Amino acid sequence: MALTDDQGQQVKLGGRPVAWHQVQAALALGCERVVCLSESPGSTLAAIQREVEGRGVKFSAVANSRALSGLINTADTLFVFAPGILPDSEWLAQALGARAGIACLPAAGAVERGFERIDRDRAWGGVLSTRGDAVEALSLLPADADPIAGLLRVALQRGARCVEIPALWLDDGRWALLGDPAAARRVETGWQSRYMPAPSLGWPGEYLSHKLAMLGLPRLAENPAIAPGFAVAGVALAAGGGVAGYSGMTVAGLAMIAIGALVSSFGHRLRSLARAGAGEKAGTLLPMVRDAVVDLSLVAVAASPQQFAGWHAPFAALVLVAAMRLSQEEAAPRFLRPVGDRILAVSVVAIAAAAGLFLPAVAGIALGGLAARIFWPASTKLTQV
Repeated sequence: MALTDDQGQQVKLGGRPVAWHQVQAALALGCERVVCLSESPGSTLAAIQREVEGRGVKFSAVANSRALSGLINTADTLFVFAPGILPDSEWLAQALGARAGIACLPAAGAVERGFERIDRDRAWGGVLSTRGDAVEALSLLPADADPIAGLLRVALQRGARCVEIPALWLDDGRWALLGDPAAARRVETGWQSRYMPAPSLGWPGEYLSHKLAMLGLPRLAENPAIAPGFAVAGVALAAGGGVAGYSGMTVAGLAMIAIGALVSSFGHRLRSLARAGAGEKAGTLLPMVRDAVVDLSLVAVAASPQQFAGWHAPFAALVLVAAMRLSQEEAAPRFLRPVGDRILAVSVVAIAAAAGLFLPAVAGIALGGLAARIFWPASTKLTQV
């Protein structure tokens, strides 16, 4: 069972309130119920409740410590999260998942960052694990007393072990106390690079979609339908571009395919960023579907009977598809990365088509990429994010 505080709703990291990230840590610990101390339920708390219950875990919101005794059994293991604390989920599961303890930091450096000193040398790291019977001791406190502070005192009085958090985590933001938006902004870049790093500049189209997703994240993260909607709409737009191109509208069709690929990538990356920290692997089905639709649509444009006679254009488009796929392999030369970026490749072909050079552009990129992939020595392995 996990106990957190609704103050974490006010400060956001990656478009999500800190309380949401604490919930992810609690779920990683295997908690069967999440209890949130809240005096003013609202839309953010409701979103956290949906997240918890959607993962098959019970959720409760209470206004004061008196209501906790009816929710927590003496045999339960209770994990307590201080307001605003951003913990490292993996470390918690290893350090506090097995038995009771208090996460601690060296007082030097931690206190100045807002962490509470608990003795001369140590500060509370904002997370503790204790037995459920500790809640009974809260009945001796005034009704308006802070239950989280009370549970910390009970754990200290019981002589709970101190589990040391690596002090350097305070510097790189892996463990942080986010008391205001400015503190969240200071750690957000490092946090995102750990959970959802930007793709290499060798994929400029994918890099652009990632940056756009980061810009949209603060406003769109908490709407679960937005990101999949963009991803599916992008695939549909790319498919429509194939139909338009086959009907003879070559430039318009290629533009639709390129924009559709960008929109779909934006949606996929937006969802991945919005779920960063939830311990979920990024899905691969939608990117695979997007790539397949883009490839087929490109071939459909080249197969237009109104624009291209014979087999040369569709054959060149098929070779380009092969070159794009081969350039994405781990052993492909580093300089071939842009060829595998469908957003970039289709955009270049669309610009060439506007200048009346569709077939030369497709054939040139295809043959150049294929030849380089076949004859160039394998370089540093790479993996597209």
